[in-house]
Amino acid sequence: MRFVQAWYAANCDGEWEHEFGIKMATSDNPGWHIEIDVSETELEGVPVERVRRALPEGGWMISWSDGVVFQAACSPLALCYVDEFFRELVEDAVKGNPLP
Repeated sequence: MRFVQAWYAANCDGEWEHEFGIKMATSDNPGWHIEIDVSETELEGVPVERVRRALPEGGWMISWSDGVVFQAACSPLALCYVDEFFRELVEDAVKGNPLP
């Protein structure tokens, strides 16, 4: 989750991090659930359709956003895919081409 870490650090300005942030928890699927508050960032207002993706070696990932909170759920070894998808989403939003 290197990109997510860097994105979080870049948004910490002495104020943002007191109101917004990231939550991660394990789930009983088993897997992970991640919530990234994108308020007051380049992703605010960028909705992402809920999509489930099959990943290599039997892994899975589901991601979506209402434009306020980006969420993802994934299999135990799939956090790197969430990180990559979130990176692509940020890069496309900065270019003005948010992902569907």
